[in-house]
Amino acid sequence: MRVLVYPHDLAIGGSQLNAIEIAAAMRPAGVEPLVVGRTGALVERIEELGLEFLETPDPGRRPSARVAASVRRLVDERGLDLLHGYEWPPTLELVAAGGLRGRPPVVSTVMSMAVAPFVPHDVHLVVGTEQIAATERARGRDRVHVIEPPVDLAHNVHPGDEAVAAQRARHGLTGDRPLVVVVSRLADQLKLEGLLHAMTLAADLAATDDAFDLLVVGDGPARDRVTEGAEAANRRAERRVVVLAGELRDPRPAYAVADVCLGMGGSALRALAFAKPLVVQGESGFFLPLSEETADVFSWQGWYGTGADHELGVAALREALVPLLRDPALRERRAALGRRLVERCSVEAAAQQQLRIYEEALVSGPGAVRHAADSGRAAAQLVRYKVARKSARLVGRGAAEDFNAVPVAAGGTTARDPRPAPTRPRDPVLWYAGVSWEGVRGTDHRLVDEVLREREVIWVDPPKPTGRPWRPGSLRHRVTRPLPGLTRISTPVLPGVTRPVMRELALLWSARGVRAALAGLGTAPQVVLASCSEPVLRRHPDLPSVHYATDDVVAAAPLWGVSPRLLHRWRESNLRGAGTVLAVSSHLAGLLRREGKTPVVLPNGFAGAQGHDVAAVDLDLPQPVAAVVGQLNERIDLGCLEEVRDQGMGLLVVGPAYFATKQARARFDRLVASPGVHWTGRVPSEDLPGYLAAADVGLSPYADTAFNRSCSPLKTLDYLAAGLPVATTAVATDPAGSPFVLPAHDAPGLALRAAELAHAGTGPDEIRRSVAGHDWASRARALLVELDRADKGTS
Repeated sequence: MRVLVYPHDLAIGGSQLNAIEIAAAMRPAGVEPLVVGRTGALVERIEELGLEFLETPDPGRRPSARVAASVRRLVDERGLDLLHGYEWPPTLELVAAGGLRGRPPVVSTVMSMAVAPFVPHDVHLVVGTEQIAATERARGRDRVHVIEPPVDLAHNVHPGDEAVAAQRARHGLTGDRPLVVVVSRLADQLKLEGLLHAMTLAADLAATDDAFDLLVVGDGPARDRVTEGAEAANRRAERRVVVLAGELRDPRPAYAVADVCLGMGGSALRALAFAKPLVVQGESGFFLPLSEETADVFSWQGWYGTGADHELGVAALREALVPLLRDPALRERRAALGRRLVERCSVEAAAQQQLRIYEEALVSGPGAVRHAADSGRAAAQLVRYKVARKSARLVGRGAAEDFNAVPVAAGGTTARDPRPAPTRPRDPVLWYAGVSWEGVRGTDHRLVDEVLREREVIWVDPPKPTGRPWRPGSLRHRVTRPLPGLTRISTPVLPGVTRPVMRELALLWSARGVRAALAGLGTAPQVVLASCSEPVLRRHPDLPSVHYATDDVVAAAPLWGVSPRLLHRWRESNLRGAGTVLAVSSHLAGLLRREGKTPVVLPNGFAGAQGHDVAAVDLDLPQPVAAVVGQLNERIDLGCLEEVRDQGMGLLVVGPAYFATKQARARFDRLVASPGVHWTGRVPSEDLPGYLAAADVGLSPYADTAFNRSCSPLKTLDYLAAGLPVATTAVATDPAGSPFVLPAHDAPGLALRAAELAHAGTGPDEIRRSVAGHDWASRARALLVELDRADKGTS
């Protein structure tokens, strides 16, 4: 099979490397590739792989009639069987070369974040993510394939200690600070924002224990702005924290020298090939580390994402990066995970997939009528696109350089760019959440994760103040798709939302943004659910509505620094607007009971039982060991933990500490500094089973407060699911009614209960069986029943 391979250009870049390396990998299967294009840095790689290369004429404006004519001559001279273009300009030139008959057939690979609408539908389209493929199928394409950006695992290997040492010496990287590496094209679209955020963070942390050096490898049209950003960061840090290496023909030493890599797309995957921990960069403040929890996200939407606001980027990067900088063991675990994942993205696997696509294209060529119709429609759309770009330049608005400027993962919610059609049989649930999607993964998140198996969800973030209201577009709503079946709406608002007038304006603006987003989606929700404190149900008087109270928000007012009267008024508004009321505990259900409305109790669940094969973390603690897991704050009765320590048990404290007062924080610090106490701080969720396996009993030492009396403790169920008995204060209810949860009325009583349970010797399997049917999947099924009842007007 003789195939012409036509990359977009031959500068250093992910899509171009993919084209060349897959072409070379297909030769053992009988494919004879001919690479064409304008000469560039990657010609050396083409020659290294033993591929034939022919230079095309200067295209000028694209698509180019000159290039199409030259390809037509090659088809006749070489007897080419198939033409393969990468990105839309080469694709259109190859379609033109095929003429009215559409022969030879054309395959188009688009590794941009969205597909141009004028790529004809009769070509076989290859995209890089399942999310983009779903979008294109919904637009009527019936020849869509997915090949994740591949990595040449044989080529992308450690170049040796000498090369790494030379890389460090060349750029003066001789300090003992962790090194963060970015290998990227310096482009305004997609790349520049994240690079500037990384430089800002490097300067912010320069004088702290979390200081790091940043090595930026690459070149491109944004070189001057990147240079300005690096110089500004270095001046502010009063030393060199950002190093610009320029373009490297062989970037392997840069990947090899990194402690952490930052990147997107093919660069992210090459970092994984070098077994480096990865933080994925996107746009609008998106930074997310690769971990067990986020792997599915990247599998769906690709190695890229869109955040809620550009101004949140530095904070998001700090949250993603600092734990990796502080913990070498965490870096090793994340690196090993990445290396396992990247095995599926080998060039050899991609070549096998591409060969099957070629074979299909050869036997499923379009009829002349379809080809003419598709080509005519594509030509008309191309003309509209060109006119729109020219008009934008004439009125002084910048024109986006390609379709990375409107990525599918960032939404695409206009009538010209519809979202994928629902794959689930029911209309979606409109879910006003109590936290933003990237916030604490509590009740909302865990239920939605399970509900998505049955129903689409439109998740609405609480309104969040933007950092710079004067920036054009900073208050515009955003629509993203973090997971299959999940659409997220974010509405930035003006600062000052704690003030009465600004608060009401924020609610009105948020409501407007949600209405506009729903109109753009063209979706009619089945039911609206509010688990937030804001009065949102009144916005949808024609929809069946559910209010799910996951906390006593009025009792939480002092913790949140909000007026109790305001939260009471908001809660009453949601209660009046709700056809169905759910509560997370019996105590809270009693508080919410109103005339004609009896709340249904829907407690929290657990994520999943742990098996016997979990290796316990080795701890130097007295035996037996009592563990408390979760956020440490004023909700916890520190006196209970002090009593457990004083009884001579080992005390394991797992989780971050956030205390509002200096006195409480000082008391906590004294506790964890005591002999027989081990505090881990925040740990990755994948490490939690190992800590629980090292314990003999779990603790739920909640203080007796109005807020705690209405809660449904997540930690109690998580202990039981791990096979641990639980000692708890009487205020913390047990939603499972397990016999292995023993309450106490004071701190000495809880310490005695903990010792009693630790020495009881109950088998973990017996404890796990006591919470059967109380997992999140079961809770989600119960919620779906209530949503259906609300939809039908029954209770």
